[in-house]
Amino acid sequence: MSYRVVGFDELEGAAARHFRRQRRRRLILFVTLPGLVLGTATVAAAYSTGLLGMKETVACAPVSAEAPERESFKIKLLNSADTAGLASEVGRELELRDFKVASIGNADSSVYVEGPATIYFGDEGLENALLVQKQIPGSQLWNDARSGDSVQLVLGYGFEKLVGEPDPPLPAPSEIALNVYNTTWHVGLAADVSKTLEQREFTVKKTGNDPQMSFLEKEVGVIRFGPEGERAAKRLAEQVEDVQMQKDDRSGTTLDLVLGNKWDGLKPQTKVPQVEPYERPPETIQLPCESE
Repeated sequence: MSYRVVGFDELEGAAARHFRRQRRRRLILFVTLPGLVLGTATVAAAYSTGLLGMKETVACAPVSAEAPERESFKIKLLNSADTAGLASEVGRELELRDFKVASIGNADSSVYVEGPATIYFGDEGLENALLVQKQIPGSQLWNDARSGDSVQLVLGYGFEKLVGEPDPPLPAPSEIALNVYNTTWHVGLAADVSKTLEQREFTVKKTGNDPQMSFLEKEVGVIRFGPEGERAAKRLAEQVEDVQMQKDDRSGTTLDLVLGNKWDGLKPQTKVPQVEPYERPPETIQLPCESE
């Protein structure tokens, strides 16, 4: 059997109509399919560049603001970890940094803080909480809708230490309170020494004979102080040549200056440092931004 190639213009009737439809479909596919591919790529590019269908977003950055004064609010400090005495130790450090610790204790057994700490606050205490957070890297904030501006700091199992910062200078005489006690035969010696100390801006609370009835036969004097008063004791020691330091377990920063039998008076005022109360430089906090 042999075949002859028939041209399109030779076809008639139904055959011509069939092949005409076939050509039209192929032409449409030839034109439309590349257009669809090109159009899809164009739309995708438009989305990726933000020209179509995507609203431009603006990054929300924290706002820097002046921090509140450290002593302007109270901190309730709790320990939820197993380390005994951790809250007391941290509380002492915070007070040395001029924070006001209102109470110290252990958290309820139902409280578990895995990280370094959780800081609870209300709407009025946000800025205070942000300032405390700067002391403990990795600590978390939690708004529990409490009233007032106080914060509750709960130490967790991940706590290691407060952030490092330079030690402030020793307190000035005007920031130090002490008792002056006499152990010598010299009547009125404690009162005389107290007057001189007050002229140098120290605050004297009590004078008289030593309540511990100590006998300092070969000592010039002894400064008694507790854990919180060590820095004040170092400042007072600048006033007395060869005075001895004696740490005890008292609470608070009040000192005892106990005069011994070798007492020969305070140093001349020209030979001791003249200092003013320390003023902490202004601090900043980062307030969370309010995105639209």
